[in-house]
Amino acid sequence: RVNHLGNGRDGVPLNYTWTIPYFPSDKAKLAVLRLRYNISTDDYNPWATDASYNQNAAKNVVSPVTQNPLIDIGSTTKSSLRLAVNTAQFGRTFQDRTHVMELLQRPSSIPSCTLYNLNVRGKRGNIVQTYPAVEYDFIPNRLTISKKDCVHIQWTGSNTHNNGNPAGDGQAGDAGEGLTGTDRTNVLESPNAKSNYPTPWESSTMFN
Repeated sequence: RVNHLGNGRDGVPLNYTWTIPYFPSDKAKLAVLRLRYNISTDDYNPWATDASYNQNAAKNVVSPVTQNPLIDIGSTTKSSLRLAVNTAQFGRTFQDRTHVMELLQRPSSIPSCTLYNLNVRGKRGNIVQTYPAVEYDFIPNRLTISKKDCVHIQWTGSNTHNNGNPAGDGQAGDAGEGLTGTDRTNVLESPNAKSNYPTPWESSTMFN
């Protein structure tokens, strides 16, 4: 659902599809990627509001948002409704990170095809144990490709991870299949998106 552990308005994880640029020179290039984690709000105009709108009684400036405001809802008892508004969480940047990377020429062993990047996010456990992360999931969730396309699969795992106490924001434990402490990911073919069972190997066509 919307705003659930980082999901956007479409009910899927916030994401950006980046097409890696092609350099005719075939020479490696340095790239800088800047990521900002922002909290936005539509309770005021986010594009037309800046520090000049901060509360300032001396200059007769009234902030468009106040801490836990009392709102007149037109009650016949003249009672007001207090909103749970934390102004420190409105329209702010929580993280601002910059990554420097090198874009390399495609190896000759990889054919001339459209190359898609498939990642894994989350960690092992149920939704309570993994919070504030999420249970394992593929990114993108749905990837439609043809026989002419290529997929670059990236994931990490562990045989000795520890999710014991103290467990941070979530609960201790690593619900799921396999020995405790193991942290693996698999790719299996299924008959359709509604099935919870994999396709038997003898009937599988995915790896042909």
